[in-house]
Amino acid sequence: MDDSYTDDPQLYSTVYADVVADIEPLVALMKGAGGRVLELCCGNGRILLPALAAGVGADGLDRSLPMLADLRDAMAVRGLEAGVHAGDMRSFDLPERYALIVIAFNSFLHNLTQNDQLATLRRCRAHLAPGGRLAIVTFHPAAAKLEEWAAGEKLVKDIPNRPGPGRVRVFDTTVDDRIEQVRSVARRIEFIDDAGSPTRTEHWTFRIRYVFKPEMELLLLTAGFGHWTIRPMESGPDGRGAFVDRAAREGDTLLWTAWNG
Repeated sequence: MDDSYTDDPQLYSTVYADVVADIEPLVALMKGAGGRVLELCCGNGRILLPALAAGVGADGLDRSLPMLADLRDAMAVRGLEAGVHAGDMRSFDLPERYALIVIAFNSFLHNLTQNDQLATLRRCRAHLAPGGRLAIVTFHPAAAKLEEWAAGEKLVKDIPNRPGPGRVRVFDTTVDDRIEQVRSVARRIEFIDDAGSPTRTEHWTFRIRYVFKPEMELLLLTAGFGHWTIRPMESGPDGRGAFVDRAAREGDTLLWTAWNG
């Protein structure tokens, strides 16, 4: 499991500052959980902080100590409270039983083997209250996209640098092992000043294991979940997203919801 790209919380937040479409619908899901919520792979609080601000009773768990330290600092500044735990989604053990467990933003895909995937699902099920739900957000791979991303370095995004001046450009070079379903990403992050000149360059590497719909269904069943639903996410021109009721398609971002019991 690769997570070195989370060693710099400020850089992480800058690179993903434009990822906002899932925040509102996930916070709404957490508010309607009917009990306490756990966010796995919570990082430095992209989802958890707005959920806590909205009054959700929640805890967070992550492997990255720098991200958790940044989360605690942000909570203190905002006067927010939550249980913040260092741990691995494959092996965590907490005393609480939750109405809802959330794994957002493709974080489940950092499980690089089926054993890891099943270990995570089983730990989640063990931490759900009777009738509780597990919510996982992942992208569904599309054949055309796999071909497109195999063609060399691609510009992923060009966004304003917040809170600093200039812009941030993110480039990915991707190699897909379609037998193991593992995508290896070499990411180059360029900071550009207002005159268009590079001022800083950072490099990340990470891997994810993408999951197809029938495989995820089998994983959930094997882990002991007997019922689940799938809802794709759609985003409007204003950047706001929603999980909708329609059939899943290749390339969709999917919300998997599985029930305990």
